[in-house]
Amino acid sequence: MTLDFGFSSEQELFRRTVHEFARKEIAPKIREYEQKGEFPWELYRKMGQNGLLGLRLPKEYGGQEADAITMGILVEEMGRAGWQIPLSDIMGEILAIHGPEHLKREWLPAMVKGERILGIANTEPSAGSDAAAITTRAVRKGENYVLNGEKQYITGINECGAYCILAKTDPEKGAKGVSMFFVEMNRPGIEKYKFDALGWKLFTFGGIVLKDVAVPATNLIGEENRGFIYVMETFDLMRALIAVWCVGMTGGGLEENIEYVKQRTAFGRPIGKFESVQSRIVEGYTRLEAARLLCYRTLWLKDKGQRITKDSAMIKWYVPQTCFNIVNDCLQNRGAIGFTTECLDEYRLRELRGAMIGDGTTDINKMVVARELLGREFLPYR
Repeated sequence: MTLDFGFSSEQELFRRTVHEFARKEIAPKIREYEQKGEFPWELYRKMGQNGLLGLRLPKEYGGQEADAITMGILVEEMGRAGWQIPLSDIMGEILAIHGPEHLKREWLPAMVKGERILGIANTEPSAGSDAAAITTRAVRKGENYVLNGEKQYITGINECGAYCILAKTDPEKGAKGVSMFFVEMNRPGIEKYKFDALGWKLFTFGGIVLKDVAVPATNLIGEENRGFIYVMETFDLMRALIAVWCVGMTGGGLEENIEYVKQRTAFGRPIGKFESVQSRIVEGYTRLEAARLLCYRTLWLKDKGQRITKDSAMIKWYVPQTCFNIVNDCLQNRGAIGFTTECLDEYRLRELRGAMIGDGTTDINKMVVARELLGREFLPYR
Protein backbone atom coordinates (compact mmCIF):
# COMPACT_ATOMS: atom_id res chain seq x y z
CA MET A 1 0.00 0.00 0.00
CA THR A 2 1.38 3.39 -0.99
CA LEU A 3 0.88 6.59 0.98
CA ASP A 4 1.19 9.79 -1.03
CA PHE A 5 0.84 13.25 0.51
CA GLY A 6 1.42 15.13 -2.74
CA PHE A 7 -0.86 16.34 -5.51
CA SER A 8 -0.81 14.70 -8.93
CA SER A 9 1.04 16.56 -11.69
CA GLU A 10 -2.30 17.75 -13.09
CA GLN A 11 -3.46 18.97 -9.70
CA GLU A 12 -0.19 20.77 -9.07
CA LEU A 13 -0.44 22.50 -12.44
CA PHE A 14 -3.99 23.51 -11.60
CA ARG A 15 -2.86 24.81 -8.19
CA ARG A 16 -0.19 27.01 -9.78
CA THR A 17 -2.69 28.31 -12.34
CA VAL A 18 -5.24 29.23 -9.68
CA HIS A 19 -2.53 30.72 -7.45
CA GLU A 20 -1.32 32.99 -10.24
CA PHE A 21 -4.84 34.10 -11.16
CA ALA A 22 -5.72 34.83 -7.54
CA ARG A 23 -2.44 36.68 -6.95
CA LYS A 24 -2.92 38.94 -9.96
CA GLU A 25 -6.66 39.41 -10.12
CA ILE A 26 -7.99 39.04 -6.56
CA ALA A 27 -5.35 39.85 -3.94
CA PRO A 28 -4.64 43.45 -5.07
CA LYS A 29 -8.35 44.35 -5.10
CA ILE A 30 -9.84 42.41 -2.20
CA ARG A 31 -9.66 45.29 0.27
CA GLU A 32 -11.45 47.61 -2.17
CA TYR A 33 -14.17 45.02 -2.83
CA GLU A 34 -14.65 44.35 0.87
CA GLN A 35 -14.84 47.99 1.89
CA LYS A 36 -17.36 48.82 -0.83
CA GLY A 37 -19.48 45.83 0.08
CA GLU A 38 -20.27 45.33 -3.58
CA PHE A 39 -20.07 42.01 -5.36
CA PRO A 40 -17.44 42.19 -8.15
CA TRP A 41 -19.40 40.69 -11.03
CA GLU A 42 -16.69 41.55 -13.56
CA LEU A 43 -14.13 39.53 -11.62
CA TYR A 44 -16.59 36.71 -11.06
CA ARG A 45 -17.22 36.41 -14.79
CA LYS A 46 -13.47 36.41 -15.35
CA MET A 47 -13.23 33.47 -12.95
CA GLY A 48 -15.78 31.69 -15.14
CA GLN A 49 -13.83 32.49 -18.29
CA ASN A 50 -10.74 30.95 -16.70
CA GLY A 51 -12.51 27.71 -15.78
CA LEU A 52 -12.62 28.39 -12.03
CA LEU A 53 -16.37 28.00 -11.49
CA GLY A 54 -18.54 24.90 -11.48
CA LEU A 55 -15.56 22.56 -11.24
CA ARG A 56 -17.57 19.58 -10.03
CA LEU A 57 -20.55 20.07 -12.34
CA PRO A 58 -21.20 17.70 -15.28
CA LYS A 59 -19.31 18.41 -18.49
CA GLU A 60 -22.53 18.56 -20.49
CA TYR A 61 -23.38 21.79 -18.65
CA GLY A 62 -19.89 23.28 -18.92
CA GLY A 63 -18.42 21.81 -15.74
CA GLN A 64 -15.25 19.74 -15.38
CA GLU A 65 -16.44 16.89 -13.13
CA ALA A 66 -13.42 17.51 -10.93
CA ASP A 67 -12.70 15.47 -7.82
CA ALA A 68 -13.04 16.82 -4.29
CA ILE A 69 -9.29 17.34 -3.85
CA THR A 70 -9.12 19.53 -6.95
CA MET A 71 -12.05 21.53 -5.63
CA GLY A 72 -10.19 21.88 -2.33
CA ILE A 73 -7.12 23.21 -4.17
CA LEU A 74 -9.26 25.89 -5.80
CA VAL A 75 -10.88 26.91 -2.52
CA GLU A 76 -7.56 27.01 -0.65
CA GLU A 77 -5.83 29.20 -3.23
CA MET A 78 -8.80 31.53 -3.54
CA GLY A 79 -8.91 31.82 0.25
CA ARG A 80 -5.18 32.61 0.28
CA ALA A 81 -5.92 35.67 -1.85
CA GLY A 82 -8.86 36.66 0.37
CA TRP A 83 -11.76 35.45 -1.80
CA GLN A 84 -14.85 33.99 -0.17
CA ILE A 85 -16.24 30.46 -0.15
CA PRO A 86 -17.77 29.39 -3.52
CA LEU A 87 -21.19 28.51 -2.11
CA SER A 88 -22.85 28.57 -5.54
CA ASP A 89 -20.70 25.70 -6.81
CA ILE A 90 -21.94 23.44 -4.03
CA MET A 91 -25.56 24.31 -4.68
CA GLY A 92 -24.94 23.58 -8.34
CA GLU A 93 -24.13 20.00 -7.32
CA ILE A 94 -27.52 19.61 -5.66
CA LEU A 95 -29.22 20.95 -8.78
CA ALA A 96 -27.13 18.71 -11.05
CA ILE A 97 -27.87 15.57 -9.02
CA HIS A 98 -31.49 16.09 -8.00
CA GLY A 99 -32.88 18.96 -10.06
CA PRO A 100 -35.24 18.82 -13.06
CA GLU A 101 -33.69 18.98 -16.50
CA HIS A 102 -35.20 22.35 -17.48
CA LEU A 103 -33.54 24.06 -14.51
CA LYS A 104 -30.22 22.34 -15.15
CA ARG A 105 -30.14 23.56 -18.76
CA GLU A 106 -31.14 27.10 -17.80
CA TRP A 107 -28.95 27.60 -14.76
CA LEU A 108 -25.87 25.38 -14.70
CA PRO A 109 -24.14 26.74 -17.84
CA ALA A 110 -24.80 30.31 -16.67
CA MET A 111 -23.34 29.49 -13.24
CA VAL A 112 -20.21 28.03 -14.84
CA LYS A 113 -19.77 31.25 -16.84
CA GLY A 114 -20.14 33.41 -13.72
CA GLU A 115 -23.37 34.97 -14.94
CA ARG A 116 -25.63 33.61 -12.20
CA ILE A 117 -25.30 32.58 -8.55
CA LEU A 118 -27.45 30.01 -6.77
CA GLY A 119 -27.80 30.01 -2.99
CA ILE A 120 -29.40 27.98 -0.23
CA ALA A 121 -31.98 29.28 2.24
CA ASN A 122 -32.58 27.04 5.21
CA THR A 123 -31.95 29.03 8.41
CA GLU A 124 -34.93 30.76 10.04
CA PRO A 125 -35.33 33.16 12.98
CA SER A 126 -36.07 30.22 15.29
CA ALA A 127 -34.33 27.41 13.41
CA GLY A 128 -30.60 27.54 12.79
CA SER A 129 -28.63 24.52 13.91
CA ASP A 130 -31.90 22.64 14.41
CA ALA A 131 -32.59 22.61 10.68
CA ALA A 132 -35.46 20.16 11.03
CA ALA A 133 -37.40 22.71 13.11
CA ILE A 134 -38.09 25.07 10.21
CA THR A 135 -41.64 26.43 10.00
CA THR A 136 -41.74 27.62 6.37
CA ARG A 137 -44.62 25.78 4.67
CA ALA A 138 -45.17 24.67 1.10
CA VAL A 139 -48.73 23.66 0.18
CA ARG A 140 -49.58 22.05 -3.16
CA LYS A 141 -52.28 23.94 -5.05
CA GLY A 142 -52.89 22.64 -8.55
CA GLU A 143 -49.77 23.01 -10.66
CA ASN A 144 -47.98 25.07 -8.01
CA TYR A 145 -46.66 24.93 -4.49
CA VAL A 146 -47.42 28.01 -2.41
CA LEU A 147 -44.66 28.96 0.06
CA ASN A 148 -45.06 31.00 3.24
CA GLY A 149 -42.41 31.71 5.86
CA GLU A 150 -39.18 33.54 6.55
CA LYS A 151 -35.54 32.67 6.00
CA GLN A 152 -32.90 34.59 7.92
CA TYR A 153 -29.10 34.94 8.02
CA ILE A 154 -28.93 34.08 4.34
CA THR A 155 -25.86 34.75 2.19
CA GLY A 156 -26.17 36.60 -1.10
CA ILE A 157 -29.71 37.97 -1.00
CA ASN A 158 -28.86 40.63 -3.60
CA GLU A 159 -26.46 38.47 -5.61
CA CYS A 160 -28.26 35.13 -5.85
CA GLY A 161 -30.79 34.94 -8.66
CA ALA A 162 -32.43 31.92 -7.05
CA TYR A 163 -32.29 29.80 -3.90
CA CYS A 164 -32.83 26.20 -3.02
CA ILE A 165 -35.36 26.80 -0.25
CA LEU A 166 -36.36 24.21 2.31
CA ALA A 167 -40.01 24.12 3.36
CA LYS A 168 -42.22 21.62 5.13
CA THR A 169 -44.66 19.78 2.93
CA ASP A 170 -45.67 17.34 5.68
CA PRO A 171 -45.15 19.07 9.07
CA GLU A 172 -46.23 16.03 11.06
CA LYS A 173 -43.17 14.11 9.87
CA GLY A 174 -40.56 16.61 11.11
CA ALA A 175 -37.30 16.30 9.16
CA LYS A 176 -38.87 13.60 7.00
CA GLY A 177 -41.51 16.08 5.84
CA VAL A 178 -39.13 18.71 4.43
CA SER A 179 -38.89 19.39 0.69
CA MET A 180 -36.53 21.52 -1.37
CA PHE A 181 -37.72 24.05 -3.95
CA PHE A 182 -35.90 26.05 -6.60
CA VAL A 183 -37.23 29.58 -6.10
CA GLU A 184 -36.27 32.45 -8.39
CA MET A 185 -35.96 35.73 -6.48
CA ASN A 186 -38.09 37.70 -8.93
CA ARG A 187 -41.28 35.84 -8.03
CA PRO A 188 -44.19 37.88 -6.60
CA GLY A 189 -44.54 37.75 -2.83
CA ILE A 190 -40.80 37.80 -2.01
CA GLU A 191 -39.42 40.53 0.25
CA LYS A 192 -35.76 40.86 1.22
CA TYR A 193 -33.96 42.71 4.02
CA LYS A 194 -30.32 43.23 4.87
CA PHE A 195 -28.07 42.83 7.92
CA ASP A 196 -24.78 44.67 8.34
CA ALA A 197 -22.58 41.63 8.88
CA LEU A 198 -19.22 41.59 10.65
CA GLY A 199 -17.57 39.86 7.71
CA TRP A 200 -18.29 38.09 4.41
CA LYS A 201 -19.20 41.48 2.97
CA LEU A 202 -18.67 40.62 -0.70
CA PHE A 203 -22.13 39.06 -0.50
CA THR A 204 -25.22 40.74 0.95
CA PHE A 205 -26.29 39.08 4.20
CA GLY A 206 -29.93 39.22 5.24
CA GLY A 207 -33.35 37.63 5.18
CA ILE A 208 -36.11 36.56 2.81
CA VAL A 209 -39.83 36.78 3.58
CA LEU A 210 -42.13 34.53 1.55
CA LYS A 211 -45.78 35.60 1.32
CA ASP A 212 -47.95 33.29 -0.79
CA VAL A 213 -45.11 32.73 -3.24
CA ALA A 214 -46.30 30.45 -6.05
CA VAL A 215 -43.63 28.09 -7.35
CA PRO A 216 -44.30 25.62 -10.20
CA ALA A 217 -44.42 22.00 -9.10
CA THR A 218 -41.72 21.38 -11.71
CA ASN A 219 -39.36 23.43 -9.51
CA LEU A 220 -39.40 20.75 -6.81
CA ILE A 221 -35.82 19.52 -6.30
CA GLY A 222 -35.80 15.73 -6.29
CA GLU A 223 -38.63 14.03 -4.45
CA GLU A 224 -41.14 15.53 -2.06
CA ASN A 225 -40.19 15.17 1.63
CA ARG A 226 -36.52 14.39 0.88
CA GLY A 227 -35.14 17.94 0.97
CA PHE A 228 -33.56 17.52 4.40
CA ILE A 229 -31.62 14.52 3.15
CA TYR A 230 -30.31 16.48 0.16
CA VAL A 231 -29.06 19.36 2.28
CA MET A 232 -27.43 17.07 4.82
CA GLU A 233 -25.59 15.31 1.99
CA THR A 234 -24.30 18.70 0.91
CA PHE A 235 -23.19 19.72 4.40
CA ASP A 236 -20.45 17.07 4.50
CA LEU A 237 -18.60 18.45 1.48
CA MET A 238 -19.45 22.05 2.30
CA ARG A 239 -17.97 21.76 5.79
CA ALA A 240 -14.79 20.25 4.39
CA LEU A 241 -14.45 23.04 1.84
CA ILE A 242 -15.05 25.74 4.46
CA ALA A 243 -12.24 24.21 6.50
CA VAL A 244 -9.77 24.14 3.60
CA TRP A 245 -10.80 27.71 2.73
CA CYS A 246 -9.82 28.69 6.27
CA VAL A 247 -6.43 27.05 5.70
CA GLY A 248 -5.93 29.16 2.57
CA MET A 249 -7.06 32.37 4.24
CA THR A 250 -4.69 31.73 7.13
CA GLY A 251 -1.81 30.55 4.95
CA GLY A 252 -1.83 33.85 3.10
CA GLY A 253 -1.70 35.75 6.38
CA LEU A 254 1.09 33.60 7.82
CA GLU A 255 3.24 33.99 4.70
CA GLU A 256 2.87 37.77 4.89
CA ASN A 257 3.66 37.70 8.60
CA ILE A 258 6.89 35.77 8.14
CA GLU A 259 8.12 38.40 5.69
CA TYR A 260 6.97 41.19 7.99
CA VAL A 261 8.88 39.98 11.06
CA LYS A 262 12.03 39.70 8.95
CA GLN A 263 11.80 43.37 7.99
CA ARG A 264 10.24 45.09 11.02
CA THR A 265 12.85 46.23 13.53
CA ALA A 266 12.74 46.97 17.23
CA PHE A 267 15.66 47.67 19.55
CA GLY A 268 17.97 47.68 16.54
CA ARG A 269 17.16 44.22 15.23
CA PRO A 270 14.43 42.42 13.22
CA ILE A 271 11.57 41.37 15.48
CA GLY A 272 11.84 37.91 13.93
CA LYS A 273 14.84 37.40 16.19
CA PHE A 274 12.74 37.64 19.34
CA GLU A 275 11.75 34.33 20.88
CA SER A 276 8.12 35.27 21.51
CA VAL A 277 7.63 36.24 17.85
CA GLN A 278 9.36 33.10 16.62
CA SER A 279 7.22 30.98 18.94
CA ARG A 280 3.99 32.42 17.53
CA ILE A 281 5.22 31.85 13.97
CA VAL A 282 6.38 28.28 14.60
CA GLU A 283 3.28 27.24 16.54
CA GLY A 284 1.02 28.77 13.91
CA TYR A 285 2.87 27.09 11.05
CA THR A 286 2.77 23.70 12.76
CA ARG A 287 -0.93 23.91 13.58
CA LEU A 288 -1.76 25.08 10.08
CA GLU A 289 0.11 22.17 8.51
CA ALA A 290 -1.78 19.75 10.75
CA ALA A 291 -5.10 21.39 9.83
CA ARG A 292 -4.26 21.26 6.14
CA LEU A 293 -3.46 17.55 6.28
CA LEU A 294 -6.75 16.82 8.03
CA CYS A 295 -8.63 18.78 5.37
CA TYR A 296 -7.08 17.01 2.39
CA ARG A 297 -7.39 13.63 4.09
CA THR A 298 -11.14 14.29 4.37
CA LEU A 299 -11.38 15.29 0.70
CA TRP A 300 -9.34 12.21 -0.22
CA LEU A 301 -11.84 10.04 1.65
CA LYS A 302 -14.64 11.75 -0.25
CA ASP A 303 -12.97 10.90 -3.55
CA LYS A 304 -12.62 7.30 -2.39
CA GLY A 305 -16.39 7.15 -1.99
CA GLN A 306 -16.28 6.90 1.78
CA ARG A 307 -18.67 8.58 4.20
CA ILE A 308 -17.08 11.76 5.61
CA THR A 309 -19.72 12.95 8.08
CA LYS A 310 -17.45 12.52 11.10
CA ASP A 311 -14.33 13.77 9.35
CA SER A 312 -15.95 16.89 7.87
CA ALA A 313 -17.58 17.78 11.20
CA MET A 314 -14.23 17.26 12.94
CA ILE A 315 -12.36 19.68 10.68
CA LYS A 316 -15.28 22.12 10.59
CA TRP A 317 -15.06 22.67 14.36
CA TYR A 318 -11.28 22.41 14.66
CA VAL A 319 -9.86 24.21 11.63
CA PRO A 320 -11.72 27.58 11.71
CA GLN A 321 -10.99 27.94 15.44
CA THR A 322 -7.34 27.01 14.96
CA CYS A 323 -6.96 29.36 11.99
CA PHE A 324 -8.59 32.23 13.87
CA ASN A 325 -6.04 31.84 16.66
CA ILE A 326 -3.14 31.71 14.19
CA VAL A 327 -4.21 34.93 12.46
CA ASN A 328 -4.77 36.55 15.85
CA ASP A 329 -1.13 35.76 16.68
CA CYS A 330 -0.06 37.18 13.32
CA LEU A 331 -1.88 40.38 14.19
CA GLN A 332 -0.09 40.44 17.55
CA ASN A 333 3.27 40.21 15.78
CA ARG A 334 2.42 43.31 13.78
CA GLY A 335 1.65 45.39 16.85
CA ALA A 336 -0.35 48.60 16.43
CA ILE A 337 -0.69 48.43 12.66
CA GLY A 338 -2.39 45.06 13.05
CA PHE A 339 -5.21 46.89 14.81
CA THR A 340 -5.91 49.02 11.74
CA THR A 341 -7.58 48.42 8.41
CA GLU A 342 -4.18 48.95 6.77
CA CYS A 343 -3.50 45.33 7.67
CA LEU A 344 -5.45 42.47 6.11
CA ASP A 345 -5.27 40.44 9.32
CA GLU A 346 -8.33 42.21 10.72
CA TYR A 347 -10.19 41.27 7.53
CA ARG A 348 -9.04 37.67 7.86
CA LEU A 349 -10.14 37.53 11.48
CA ARG A 350 -13.64 38.66 10.57
CA GLU A 351 -13.86 36.19 7.70
CA LEU A 352 -12.64 33.29 9.83
CA ARG A 353 -15.00 34.17 12.66
CA GLY A 354 -17.91 33.63 10.33
CA ALA A 355 -16.61 30.16 9.49
CA MET A 356 -17.16 29.14 13.12
CA ILE A 357 -20.89 29.73 12.63
CA GLY A 358 -21.92 29.11 9.03
CA ASP A 359 -22.98 25.61 7.91
CA GLY A 360 -22.90 24.25 11.43
CA THR A 361 -21.47 26.00 14.47
CA THR A 362 -18.43 24.74 16.35
CA ASP A 363 -20.71 23.29 19.02
CA ILE A 364 -22.98 21.50 16.56
CA ASN A 365 -20.07 19.91 14.74
CA LYS A 366 -18.65 18.63 18.01
CA MET A 367 -22.04 17.03 18.65
CA VAL A 368 -21.88 15.37 15.22
CA VAL A 369 -18.44 13.93 15.97
CA ALA A 370 -19.62 12.75 19.40
CA ARG A 371 -22.64 11.06 17.78
CA GLU A 372 -20.36 9.23 15.35
CA LEU A 373 -17.96 8.16 18.11
CA LEU A 374 -20.40 7.33 20.93
CA GLY A 375 -23.59 6.50 19.10
CA ARG A 376 -26.95 8.20 18.58
CA GLU A 377 -28.14 7.22 22.03
CA PHE A 378 -25.77 9.86 23.42
CA LEU A 379 -27.29 12.76 21.50
CA PRO A 380 -28.05 15.51 24.07
CA TYR A 381 -31.40 16.42 22.53
CA ARG A 382 -32.89 12.93 22.71
